[in-house]
Amino acid sequence: MRARRRALMLAILIAAVLLLIWNGGTFFRQLSYAGADLEREARIAGTALTLNVALILFGWRQYVDLVHEAELRADGERRAAVLASTDAHSGLLNRKGFSDRAQALSRQARDDGRQLAIVSIQINRFKSVNDRHGYEVGDTLLRSIAEAMTEELDDQAAIARLSGDEFAVALAVDPDDAGEAERAAHGVLQAMTSAFTIDGRMIQVGAFAGIATAAPAADVRIPDLLRRADIAMEHAKSARAARPVWFDAGMERALIAHSEIEQGIRYGLDHGQFVPFFEPQLDLETGEIVGFEVLARWQHPLSGTILPEVFIGVAEEIGLIGRLSEAIIGAALTEAAAWDPAIRISVNISPVQLTDAWLAQRIVRLLTEIGFPAERLVVEITESSLFADLDLARSIVTSLKNQGVRLALDDFGTGFSSLSHLRSLPFDVIKIDRSFVANIHSSKESSAIIRAVTTLAGALEVPVCVEGIETEADHAAVLGLGCAVGQGWYFGKPMTSEQAAQLLARRNQPEAPDAGKNAPRTRKIARG
Repeated sequence: MRARRRALMLAILIAAVLLLIWNGGTFFRQLSYAGADLEREARIAGTALTLNVALILFGWRQYVDLVHEAELRADGERRAAVLASTDAHSGLLNRKGFSDRAQALSRQARDDGRQLAIVSIQINRFKSVNDRHGYEVGDTLLRSIAEAMTEELDDQAAIARLSGDEFAVALAVDPDDAGEAERAAHGVLQAMTSAFTIDGRMIQVGAFAGIATAAPAADVRIPDLLRRADIAMEHAKSARAARPVWFDAGMERALIAHSEIEQGIRYGLDHGQFVPFFEPQLDLETGEIVGFEVLARWQHPLSGTILPEVFIGVAEEIGLIGRLSEAIIGAALTEAAAWDPAIRISVNISPVQLTDAWLAQRIVRLLTEIGFPAERLVVEITESSLFADLDLARSIVTSLKNQGVRLALDDFGTGFSSLSHLRSLPFDVIKIDRSFVANIHSSKESSAIIRAVTTLAGALEVPVCVEGIETEADHAAVLGLGCAVGQGWYFGKPMTSEQAAQLLARRNQPEAPDAGKNAPRTRKIARG
């Protein structure tokens, strides 16, 4: 619109100049033949000439203003384009600017027979800098890191800050020099993690980097290549690697599998695919069944029964472990409510759940809704989970104990053992990890640890349950070391609720004269 106005004004100005030339010629011809009879025509021509000059001056002024306005508008548009592609805090490219610049770099690299490499970088402990020193120091640190990255790389590289603590670099590298991209990434890591002096304070952070490259002739999409570099960076972060990690197809397959598991968990929870399995716990001396440990199983319609090590970690990561655990515990208590009232049911609590201040109330609500006696429930808590928030753990444990729920300290002896936990928290059972039983015949240390734990537990009048009993020799060994209760495949693999009910029904029947000595049977009063 403004361009048309400018063209129209220029056309008027040109027309005015032509009119001035014509009027001027007429005026001066009339002056040369001026007489009394031409005086009136000369005055008219002079007036027209004056108006013509005024029109030219006015048109020129309008044209200059329009040109100046157009220049200002163009400059503003250039500034807006720069701002739209630039990160305000660091001065580097933002995500949009990086995508555009990397795409242009990719085309140039393809024409030159080179390949595009993208490095994804994430700062470690950047939030702690903001929390400790304030956001102004954090912003200054970002600018210092941006300057260090810019100095480390050449002018052709595209450098961007994609989000709060995430950066990316795109550069063209020689396809015959596999180490060029890694050397560049390593140099950037060193520059970013060097110490910066800000307001008289030395600030230093860590960083993790992942690298992905495209073939020289490939027409790659920048978002896809950046995503691969991000995947490699996450692997570097998980491994706490101080060097750049290259992307490979296996990482992407693992990520896809992780995503499929995540979606499957959500669907499975909505359609009741997660069910409890029951592993029997026996009195090691009498062989009587005293309880069952509840284990989660995923009854997948295509993959069959999936073990918990496949999905528990993913459920914790996506925040669904609480819902999954409640579903398993609720189903287990519903099934076990009709069993022998002497049989206890042990359930595991994830360390993530132990950060939920309402955990005790959720468990009590399940007990109330199902009508399951609180004294028949044993909640197993791993020792390592207590370190996250001991005060909150103590509050949860105390609330459960006040309702009559029994507590077991799980995986005792695996590296976090502390007698203070046994003194300060009211545990009813100590569970010894299966790793000690696995080495009981070949390692004197394992036997010594089991004996020490059982001696300590005996002094505290707390029974010991040992996991992982697989053979008759294991059974004899742990029994000789003073363990009261045990579980493992020697006594029975984890089973469905129907199989557990059938097992209890069989053990309630009178034994035949030739019944095996180790055959489990129920007892009327459970020990430990």
